[in-house]
Amino acid sequence: MQRIFRRLASTGLVGMAIAGGALMFADPALALSEQQILEKLEGVPVFLIVNSDGQSLTASVDAEEDAVEVPIVFLNSVEAESFLQRAETEGSELAADAQIAILPLGDVYAEASTQLASPNSLVYIPSASSVQQASQIAEQEIQGVPLYAAVDLERQQYLLTGDNTLPMFFSLSDLQSQVSALVESNPAIEDAIGVEVTTLETILGNMAADDPEVDQVLELVQFVPSSQTLRYLQSLSEGAEAAE
Repeated sequence: MQRIFRRLASTGLVGMAIAGGALMFADPALALSEQQILEKLEGVPVFLIVNSDGQSLTASVDAEEDAVEVPIVFLNSVEAESFLQRAETEGSELAADAQIAILPLGDVYAEASTQLASPNSLVYIPSASSVQQASQIAEQEIQGVPLYAAVDLERQQYLLTGDNTLPMFFSLSDLQSQVSALVESNPAIEDAIGVEVTTLETILGNMAADDPEVDQVLELVQFVPSSQTLRYLQSLSEGAEAAE
């Protein structure tokens, strides 16, 4: 079977408890619909820089013969806040009325679908540290938003959780944290589990393509937002409640 991702490195991750073992394939699946893609993206919070009219910060990208303006989507609150701080320091006009808007990636993707030739034209900004970490693991430069999946190194298969999903983590440390407790009860499995590095852009590109081989895997993908992002959102929620 053609694999979506090439195993780039083993990081000594411990093994997850997998219902039914490693990933198995059944009958050929149909291509993912746009609704299926949106449902998978709904649980991924992203950050946009917007002005007082709600218009988002954009970048110019080439689309066939023309350049188009597409939204800049930050995957990390720290990067979005740092961008605004730099704009203020440099006296940019942008900083006068700019603020950070938090939206589900599904909403941003859906809006792009109505305005752009392809929603994959969106410009995604990962944290610099995540790109550096992923590049070190892969031993090559990673371009895009890193994602991590656990694999069985012996069977060369992806590992599923008990609810038959394939978690793809935005944070390597979150993947390690989820499985680290298992090595204490079964140290022998530590060296049998590795990690694959891919990117959000690669996954979304494959989801939008019509390839029955890879769709069988993509149907099982579940994006796991970073715990840092979830803590940030929780702190905002608690702050809003305290202000009431």
